[in-house]
Amino acid sequence: MKSFFQFENRWVITASLQMETALSVGSRASLLPAGSDLPVIKTPEGIPFIPGSSLKGVVRTYIERILRTMDVLNKQHRGERIWACDLLDKGKCCITAEQKNMLLEKAGNGDERFTQLIWQNSCTVCRLFGSQWLASRLSFQDAMLKNSDCLLRLTEVRDGVGIDRGLGSAKPGLKYDFETVPQGAEFGIHVVAENAGEWEVGLLVLALETMEKGELPIGGKTTRGLGWGKLNELKVQLISQDILLGYLAGNEQPTEKSSQDILETLVTDLKS
Repeated sequence: MKSFFQFENRWVITASLQMETALSVGSRASLLPAGSDLPVIKTPEGIPFIPGSSLKGVVRTYIERILRTMDVLNKQHRGERIWACDLLDKGKCCITAEQKNMLLEKAGNGDERFTQLIWQNSCTVCRLFGSQWLASRLSFQDAMLKNSDCLLRLTEVRDGVGIDRGLGSAKPGLKYDFETVPQGAEFGIHVVAENAGEWEVGLLVLALETMEKGELPIGGKTTRGLGWGKLNELKVQLISQDILLGYLAGNEQPTEKSSQDILETLVTDLKS
């Protein structure tokens, strides 16, 4: 069972995301008199960024799909089932509220025993990304815009219309506009994994490698062409117990790990 009780390791993953199409990461309605109906989210200085929650959601959803397939194929990690529940369906969660109360009763007053039972009954994804009952071991920083000085404009406004499903044409009175970050924008990606096994980091790298190929979009309106980009400069670093003191003292550097080696470890460990 992985916990935060003591330091085991820390994985730091960094990359750059170069947008090949415009990006739509919506915020609440603009308060400006001439603002867009659907503005992009921005810093107080007016610089657009990608929220860490958006990145985490895209990566988590992709890994859930992969692990559900692996479960159907009866793939296991060292004899243990790897799978993903559905947190959006109360009946398909790995631990429902009723089950949680049953586990609490079974554990009596033992907090450690209760934590073990929660861990044992949680799916692979919830163990890594977190759930109602487990803290996430992954932290996704907000992806800040790196090349604002190179862009002609930070945002663009596009028109949109509502479609009448019966007629297949624009519906009167449903015209709107929405804001996007233009093609060519580059964002810095920074992810930290605490006390994770190399095979678990492999799941994360698997999603990022897919993004590196330009096959995993981000944000809204992806089916109409927005949100497609490619990941560059993917780097994976490990801070282990062996170098912890030296790292904290500034005398040791994290160990750089090859993403390909990490993926090979994942493939080797997952057997039927």
